[in-house]
Amino acid sequence: MASAVIFMQWDSYESEAGQPVFFHHEPLTFNSRQERLHKLGEGDQLWLVSRCPGDQQYYFVARLTVAGTKRNKPESADARFGEFSLILDRSNSKDLGRQFPAEGILRAFEFETSKPIKYGASIGQALQTLRILSPDDGRVLDRQFQRLEEEGRAGIDRPFGLWTKCDRASAEYFLENWREKQEPLAFMLYDPPPALGRGSPIFIHSDENLRLVARFVTSEYLAGHKFTAEKEERLAERERFWNIYRANTLNPPARDDFDRFWEKQHCVRALFVMDTVCVPEPIRFKIYGRALEWGYPRGVGYRYVTMAQSLLLLRAARLEKQFDQFFLQILTQ
Repeated sequence: MASAVIFMQWDSYESEAGQPVFFHHEPLTFNSRQERLHKLGEGDQLWLVSRCPGDQQYYFVARLTVAGTKRNKPESADARFGEFSLILDRSNSKDLGRQFPAEGILRAFEFETSKPIKYGASIGQALQTLRILSPDDGRVLDRQFQRLEEEGRAGIDRPFGLWTKCDRASAEYFLENWREKQEPLAFMLYDPPPALGRGSPIFIHSDENLRLVARFVTSEYLAGHKFTAEKEERLAERERFWNIYRANTLNPPARDDFDRFWEKQHCVRALFVMDTVCVPEPIRFKIYGRALEWGYPRGVGYRYVTMAQSLLLLRAARLEKQFDQFFLQILTQ
């Protein structure tokens, strides 16, 4: 089953008074001067994207199921919109209104041409011509739609993965250990532990670039944070962390250095455990941060990312094929 997206002017979708225009017509059809519209056939999906004049945001305003194709006769009413027409299955089509924000995920898509929408380019102009989604794009969009149906808009905006940062030595330590031992690794935090599902993607920034991508396993608080606990408890927690998460790794910090670090920081607050550590193509924050519409998060231990942001980062990362498919499976499960 193929999926495609195309831009529609808002006044063709909804009137100034907020009344339906597109979904008011019977039978329900989509018409265009583009012959490529007929690349879609029975059972395929057409997603309409429009920009709301009220907030200037782009939305997927409709998910349409194709029932068939036809050519409009010159004298027909639909001919003014174009010769080529899709007959739509109203019972399997959905009016989405302003529930489904589109811009973030559209900028992460590669389409069947492997040519994403360029950073800064107008979404409306980029989608004037029908664009067929790649199979992976289609799976991700269908999963987002399923979340919308199950959880409402909050479902597609909820945290899906996380971005964090570390120094170069730590990044190299994590990568070397994963490659050599294939054992889960602990990342220390000064913040509360992240609340994510097992398998969520982790994006680790280091030395001005996105350096590592990994898979979230679990997280936990560390007892004895600061001086809110007895000295014996703080020391016992230090020993527990060292024995479980550092002692048996390759090239761990010197024990005296670790102890001094722990006491100087008054203990760390939490940790998360990760595995499947892999290396993206280095991409500077000033590039991928613009795409995420972020300023550099100074002093922030980690920041949650949505599913759309996770996909955009994965596309930017250009992982080896096996890892790319591994994380795409996580996005669509």
